[in-house]
Amino acid sequence: MKIALDAMGGDLAPKANVEGAVAAARDFGIEVVLVGNQAVLEKELAECGGSKLPISIVHASETVEMSDSPIESVLGKPNSSMHVGYEMLKRGEADGFLSAGNSGAMMTAAIVVLGNLPGVDRPAIASMVPNGGDGTVLIDAGANVEVKPFNLVEFAVMGAAYARNVRKIARPRVGILSNGEEDSKGSDLTRAAAATLRAMAPDINYIGYVEGRDINRGSVDVVVTDGFTGNVALKTMEGFAAFILGNVRELFDSGFRGRLAYLLIRKRLRAMRERFDPSEYGGAPLLGVNGVVIMAHGSSNARAIRNAIRSAADESFVRQVNAEIVETLRKIPVAAGQVVKPAGKGIRALLHRMRERLHRHPKEGEEPVKKPPTGALEAAHAEAPPHGATPSRATGSIGATGSLAAGANGSKPAIDAAHDHPPDRQPDHPQGHQQGPQQMRHDAEAPSSAQNEPAADIDPAPAIPPKH
Repeated sequence: MKIALDAMGGDLAPKANVEGAVAAARDFGIEVVLVGNQAVLEKELAECGGSKLPISIVHASETVEMSDSPIESVLGKPNSSMHVGYEMLKRGEADGFLSAGNSGAMMTAAIVVLGNLPGVDRPAIASMVPNGGDGTVLIDAGANVEVKPFNLVEFAVMGAAYARNVRKIARPRVGILSNGEEDSKGSDLTRAAAATLRAMAPDINYIGYVEGRDINRGSVDVVVTDGFTGNVALKTMEGFAAFILGNVRELFDSGFRGRLAYLLIRKRLRAMRERFDPSEYGGAPLLGVNGVVIMAHGSSNARAIRNAIRSAADESFVRQVNAEIVETLRKIPVAAGQVVKPAGKGIRALLHRMRERLHRHPKEGEEPVKKPPTGALEAAHAEAPPHGATPSRATGSIGATGSLAAGANGSKPAIDAAHDHPPDRQPDHPQGHQQGPQQMRHDAEAPSSAQNEPAADIDPAPAIPPKH
């Protein structure tokens, strides 16, 4: 396995990234490609003693900063270490790509360079949180603030595929995060998604609603929610874990008796601390894009990078997860709905799609992209592939000037090929207040007015389960 690492991304880059790459190459025998400033990386690699390990360097003259706008970083920095790493993955020069850099830019670049998997409307972040067993997959952990019922369904499909192939759970239990376990609880959004998941019983082991306290109890293997709620839950658990560990530390620092008690149970305390240590999990996979992508925490240390490289090189992840996602999404009932995409090509259409997907509202003074007339939407819908067909995946890239290059033989660029033709489902209109599998509505979305920048956020740090 060969993993491309954005060596310039993250708060502790490049030193921590290079040290983590050296540890991964030494401990697991993984071939690592460091992407970034060659002179800087050669110096760091020599200092870490990694010259004889299977580690190479690919030069990238630019770096995506944490403060950069995601869309502008993709269009304005085509030679960044992040963009170059994605291009390597797209060309098959690496089996996976990892970065601890700007998470919004990571998601945007993944959509632009790699494209979505056939049938996927929105990629999602799958974060591992500790429970009484091997951990729970929380999806989405921050990529999509506002979603439709179909998005929750595809999150369930992606989370189940990851749990089955990477976590080795034969039939993962899937639940939707709600404010109660009863079917009458939740919202129109969760009820519509739940109805569709019940109809997918042969492929998805949907067990119903779960509450926040169930995330760490091990009563479910995959928890499905929108990115806003998922990220709030993740940050809450992270804060509570820090609070508990801080109190435990104070307890054993309180005099001779405290230190003596620590000596008696230090092995158990060490095991507990490792379970809640974010560096043991490394990062979170971005599921739904056409490639293996791991998004690491911005403050990742060398150990976190080491473990994230190991996650990216998991052969089951590389070979099986994406194939299962595509196959299962094809089985979603036609009535589950479909998003009608705006017609048109070029940079303006690309920016329009990016703003809709990442909830980016036009900046002050910037001319908003107008939605095409109804006729154009109908024309775009008429061009959708027939039932059972797989959307074409032409290649394309964004050059230094920001223009969108067409693929071979005049085919559509990757971003247009991936988004102009949605999965083979037809949009339905609701017949009543509550939406079921025959009424799930999935109209074209407008950018959120709640914020000015993409809402992709990631914090894969696990948290300690509350005691009852």
